[in-house]
Amino acid sequence: MKNRNYFIIFSAIIIVLIIVAFVSLIVAANDNIKIENDSSIYNNLIRTNIKPKSSKVKILIDPGHNVITKGSVGWLGYEYYMTLRLAKQLTAILDEDNRFEYLLSREGDYYSRPIKEYMTNNYGKLLGIYGAKAENTYRDTNMARYQILELYAIRNYAIDNNFDLLLSLHFDYMPYISRRAKTEGFHVIVSPYNGEFNASMQVARKISEKMQENYKISPTIAYDRYIPETVWNFYDRNGLLKEGIAIRGLIVLGDEFEFIYNKNTFSKDVPSVMVEAGFIHDWRLGGNKALKEISTKIYEALTNIYIN
Repeated sequence: MKNRNYFIIFSAIIIVLIIVAFVSLIVAANDNIKIENDSSIYNNLIRTNIKPKSSKVKILIDPGHNVITKGSVGWLGYEYYMTLRLAKQLTAILDEDNRFEYLLSREGDYYSRPIKEYMTNNYGKLLGIYGAKAENTYRDTNMARYQILELYAIRNYAIDNNFDLLLSLHFDYMPYISRRAKTEGFHVIVSPYNGEFNASMQVARKISEKMQENYKISPTIAYDRYIPETVWNFYDRNGLLKEGIAIRGLIVLGDEFEFIYNKNTFSKDVPSVMVEAGFIHDWRLGGNKALKEISTKIYEALTNIYIN
């Protein structure tokens, strides 16, 4: 009887061990599947050679700010003036390549006629986006409603007119005077609320890669604290910062307000990237030669991602 009890206990232990081993195998298999799936998605996010929608690569170039909003100010002058100078250096390069076509959101102090007409014709839609409620993010409260609607108009004009890319150009700002002499560099921004986030990230990575050939990454780059946690399932915060890429919800790239407004009807979007090309106090960027060099790196990235 005693031996029989030992046998039963021993058999029970063996059965438990078998069950534990079997469960472990299932868990390991599931983990492997998850890793493979995550890896597959990640590889998909970083692929290159995005195909343009037509025979030419169609780009809406947005020289950040205008004479009203102005942007930052430094040794180079007002940001809106410098972004237009940079944009015109870039368009001069694109003019020599018939594989591209472009539109500037402004060619002077104010937004161009197509943007103004779009805003007039779609004012109700843009006002609806402005009035959307979002609890987890914010808008720049220093901007008037009309100025915010202008940015939504630029973005939605690019979407409705089937552009391949919305490229917004800006310059960064260092508020501490004592640190300006030693602060330089660029960074690139994409929005997680953009419906073409994957494509936007590919373009951002290629621009950053080309820019790093000549320039340092900004030491002040940071990610937006309002970004959904799901983004970090595929990206490493610090890893992206080391690549010179920030993820932020911005009006011209796509923000949470518009995402909520369009969540049931959003059928298309435009890949969108913002380039902070340098610091507005960096006197080395003041000449046309310096701006042409930055533009050349952006152009090389665009040809690599869309054409080569």
